[in-house]
Amino acid sequence: GEQTFSSLMPQAVDLPEVEAGNDGVAKVTWRMTPESAPFSLTWTIECFAAHPVVRQSVEVVNTSPEPIRVTYLPVLAWALGGATWPVTAHRGLGRRSHMRDRDWSGWQGWRSTALGSGVYDAVESGYRRDATWLGLTSPDSGPGLYVGWEANTRATCRYGDLYQDGAIHVECGLAPAYDLQPGQTLQGPAGFTGLAHGDLDEVSYRSQRFVDDVLAWKALDERFPFVEFNSWGYETDIDDASMRRCFAICEKLGIELFVVDFGWEDPEWKPLADIFPHGLAPLAKAAHEGGMLFGVHLSFGNVSSLSTMFRDHPEWANGPGQWAYRREGEVYGLTLGNPETRDWIIERLVEIVDDLGINYFLTDHELWGPTNPEVQARHATDDYLTVAEGFDVVLARLRERRPNLLIEHCDDGIALPTFKMVQQHITSIGADAAGSLKERMHTWRLSRILPPRYLDHYVCDRPRPGIYVGEGLTEYDYRSHMFGGPMILMTNIGTMQEASRDWDALTRSIDLCKRVRGRILAGKVLHLLEPQPLEQVGRRWDGWDAIGSYHEASDTAVIFVFRLGGDADTRTIPLHGLNPETRYRVTFEDGPETLVQSGSDLMAEGLTVTLPRPGQPPVIDANDMVRGSEVIFLAPVADDEGGE
Repeated sequence: GEQTFSSLMPQAVDLPEVEAGNDGVAKVTWRMTPESAPFSLTWTIECFAAHPVVRQSVEVVNTSPEPIRVTYLPVLAWALGGATWPVTAHRGLGRRSHMRDRDWSGWQGWRSTALGSGVYDAVESGYRRDATWLGLTSPDSGPGLYVGWEANTRATCRYGDLYQDGAIHVECGLAPAYDLQPGQTLQGPAGFTGLAHGDLDEVSYRSQRFVDDVLAWKALDERFPFVEFNSWGYETDIDDASMRRCFAICEKLGIELFVVDFGWEDPEWKPLADIFPHGLAPLAKAAHEGGMLFGVHLSFGNVSSLSTMFRDHPEWANGPGQWAYRREGEVYGLTLGNPETRDWIIERLVEIVDDLGINYFLTDHELWGPTNPEVQARHATDDYLTVAEGFDVVLARLRERRPNLLIEHCDDGIALPTFKMVQQHITSIGADAAGSLKERMHTWRLSRILPPRYLDHYVCDRPRPGIYVGEGLTEYDYRSHMFGGPMILMTNIGTMQEASRDWDALTRSIDLCKRVRGRILAGKVLHLLEPQPLEQVGRRWDGWDAIGSYHEASDTAVIFVFRLGGDADTRTIPLHGLNPETRYRVTFEDGPETLVQSGSDLMAEGLTVTLPRPGQPPVIDANDMVRGSEVIFLAPVADDEGGE
């Protein structure tokens, strides 16, 4: 007796309702009812004065007296007409394993596909899957297009010659298997489509400007992205005295956010009395008085078996957990898809925030536990209940209650490279304390899709498996963790001595970070030389990598250059994305030399860099490899200003 109805069936369509543009946004609402179908659809379409973007979402209402099941919930669909081949499709960031001796964390994949007759593919997005983004480019920096969808839940975006008609089709939607009750409404996630003209860096940049301007949750603090201290360099070996020693050093260094990571909490998410006898509130108060924000590690999707909640409601926990009290007992995932659990954790989070006086917290895996069908009837897939009606709702309601609270996304590395995540968090981890090289590898690929503010960096080094370096870092290491979001010191700063070599390297790096962070946040990422895995040095990689940022409003650029091993002391760094008509003054962070060249000449010839610089002794790492770095600045020369 089942019948299938589709939004593609003949429809009765109401006249669209048009809202005049407010704040540069115009909105159209369009209601349509497929013929004889037991539901109605309402599409909301937005256009933006500052961006060539269409954003759309659909709402489904069950108009029948019986339940219906929504098996497919559309986000967007485009038929781009007869294609002029070749067109290249770009997507990625799916979490995959790249391990050496089982030590390294996963890193993000990437795929570029030349589309053509009969060629098609699909993006599978969601938790620890590909990013919710697709970019299309054409040869010779021609017309391009980008598509994004704002969902943490599983979704599929099919693209290419889907129907063998020579056109490029893009179709994105969810399969929630949602049992919609009579009169009930199901709101789908929004999707957006934008136009650009240029290479992949330009397509990414235009997408990131839209996301930053319209979707992203931005910190109001003008210092963002922060220079931050995080106690995980000491792992769980922390207490009130050690944190106060670190705090005193942070004040001298000009740290802006102080975070106590995992290990502070008992099973009830209260400070452990034996290591923080006065709680964390006094430390938070001292931070605020010193001009710092204060935060903690708070992975609310995990619960200890020793907690009161678990004792009273063991059915609210399901599946493995990790980041909760671990001195004894077990840890489970919290079933955020269960309404009662969700209501409880929201109230508990508000209490924790208020009691501790925190401004900021970071999550960690596991982010949630799955629903338990033995105690909760499922009206949709477990993924949809847990994520869309669980995790997403918790964060939305917490933000309503505490709108000034800042949240960092972390799940042993980024797990939600989505345009829903950017609305819920002010920044995100990429690599999880995986070291200088891995950090640059993550930054390269993540910056293809996510705005730079979502590229935070845990400063440490892992020059090879089994070695974790939290002290004795050089500017090479700090600069590897500087491009984009917050630079987070996960190091043993408590042992640092003022005026030492380590201290001077760090203070110079903090100064550099504060000088460049604003322009990188708003700039266009220039992917110049891609970093490769360590084992490729001397094989398919010469050990040189470079990434830059071009700031459109000021016509300036900053370029980070790195060398790791290899035989070449000198390398020409290719450049693109500059204004060809501008005469640029080129300066170097580590040297006095200056040159003036046009943008067209710089892009044609590149910049030659020598590492180590002439007269500098080489820095040798634990793999007996030479390490070096340089930061290059480009600024326009005034018409009446001379040049060398």
